[in-house]
Formats: sequence, structure tokens, C-alpha cells
Amino acid sequence: MYQVLTTLCSSMQAESPIIYIGVLIASMLIGFYLLTKGGDLLSDHASNLAQSIGIPSVVVGLTIVSIATSAPELFTSIAAVASEAQGLILGNIIGSNIANISLILGISLLISPINTNRAIPQSQSIVLLGLSLFFIAYLFLNPSQSLSTFPGIILLLFIGCYLFFLTRTALQSRKINKIESKKKYKDLPSVYLSCIMILVATAALWVGSDTLVFGAKNLASLAGIPEELIGFTLVAIGTSLPELAASIALTKKNEFGMLLGNIVGSNIFNIGLVGGVAGILGPISATTTFPWIDYISLLLLTTLLTFWLRGTTLKKIHGVILLIAYVGASLTTWVFNS
Repeated sequence: MYQVLTTLCSSMQAESPIIYIGVLIASMLIGFYLLTKGGDLLSDHASNLAQSIGIPSVVVGLTIVSIATSAPELFTSIAAVASEAQGLILGNIIGSNIANISLILGISLLISPINTNRAIPQSQSIVLLGLSLFFIAYLFLNPSQSLSTFPGIILLLFIGCYLFFLTRTALQSRKINKIESKKKYKDLPSVYLSCIMILVATAALWVGSDTLVFGAKNLASLAGIPEELIGFTLVAIGTSLPELAASIALTKKNEFGMLLGNIVGSNIFNIGLVGGVAGILGPISATTTFPWIDYISLLLLTTLLTFWLRGTTLKKIHGVILLIAYVGASLTTWVFNS
């Protein structure tokens, strides 16, 4: 799709620059829409599929929904590598994780308070903090500040082990939840319909990611803005829209375990899965002057989330703090790196 768009618009920039800019903006909007709808479909039907066979909701949030809502970041990163827009990838990974914690959880807390006591296993937030520390430390200590094949393989191996242990936990809990699941989820769509919709969602994600990267890369080039800044803000928000939609829906249903599991799990998969795949396909590196600003923002917010998930009852004031932190992190990186 990226190559098709490039071919169609190859002569437009010189002949009709205003129309060309309009096409780029339209490409981003269409990409955002397809990623959002594709992420929604994938999240809903993957969750339905898991719940219909008796997998506990918190495990669904940590795995199925997290992978589904991380799919836009994964597809966008693959498209960015293929189109030689590697600068978008690190910005997208870090920006999406920051948005998941501060923007998405912040908005959710404005809707309803959340009691984190026993909402998700504390080990999961510790895993996220440890993975974030490894990821940022590697980027800090590596002279080239790039992510290449070897760390990419390590990240994918970590995700494989993580999925193995969570799957084993899910299978152990399946018998306990099977009878309850049949009663609670008897009105879910059929397994066959969910499988079809997952394929449709995957196609939407593929087209949407290519379209978004095409518009974002060329707009950044025209404006002289580093790709990583575009990835940190516009692309990160766009690819986090499925998490936002899922979180708002889960908040209204009081499914707080799945909501927090989705945020923690999505951040784990953004670093481990998306970062791992991008590293193997890359290398990918920071393109901004002061990338450490984004690294510190991610570490501070992840540490704060880990501290809060020890049993704190999160209220509107916590949501306001998170939203202020998101605006502050975004403004700081734009001021220093643009």
C-alpha cells in the first residue's frame, strides 16, 4: 500500500503542493480511522474468543486484548521499517507507552475511580518496570543509541517466555471459569464470526498502518520535523486509540482488572514484541537531539504506575496528575527536540 501511494503521488508534490499536503493529511486521517476500527474489531473479537472458552478476564487483558491493541504499533513499525522511516518507531513505542499510562488511564479515571487492590497480579507491573528499565538502559548505554538484531531477539525471547507462563496460568484457571464463562458470555458472537472479524481487522490494520506512515513520514519531511517527534505524538496517539476505546468501554462496565491488565500488558508488548520485531528488521535509532527526555518520561511514569498498582484507590485527582504529566512530557520533548 505504501508503494502504491508513493507511485500515485510521485508527481503531485511538484505540480500541486497544496493538494499534495491535503492528500498527506487525508492519508493520516484515513490511517488513524482504519487503525482505530481495526484495533477495536481485533480487541473485541479476540476478547470474545478467549472469554468464550473460559479464560479469566485479567488474563484476557494481559494477553489477548493487549496484543490486539498493540497490533497498530506493530503494523505501523513494520510499515515504517519498510518505508525507511525508522525514526517513527522509537517515538511510537515510547510515545504509545507514555500515552497508555498518562493519557488513557488519566481519561479513564475521570470517568470512574479504580481500586487497584488485587486488580492485577503485582508481578505484572514489576515485569513492566523491569522490561522498561532494560529497554531504556540499553538505549542509554549503547553508543549508537540504536536497537538492532541481538536486543531484538532478546526482547522476542522474553515475550515468548512471558506468554508461556501467562498461558499456563490461563489453562490452570480455565476449568474453574468454564461453567461461569458459559453463563456470563452466552450471548457473545460465535467463534466462527470472531475468527472472520479478526481477519478483517488484520487487513484494516495493514492498510491503515501503511497509509498513516505514508502521510506522517512525508509531512515530517516537508515541515523539517524529526520523525521521532511525529511518532511520539501524532502516531503514538493514533495507534493508542484502540487502547483508549477499549479502556473507556471497560471503565463503564467496571471491568477494572481487564482495563489495568490491558494497559500493563500493552506496554509490555509494545516494548517486547514491537521493539523486538523492529530491532530484528532494523536497526532502529533515535533521531532527536535529546532522546533521553523521552526515556526519563517513560521511566518516571512507569515507576509511578507500578507504585500505584500496589493497592492504591485511584481517583479523579490521580487522573488529572496523569494528564498534566502527559502534556508536560509532550511539550518538553517538542520544545527541546524540534
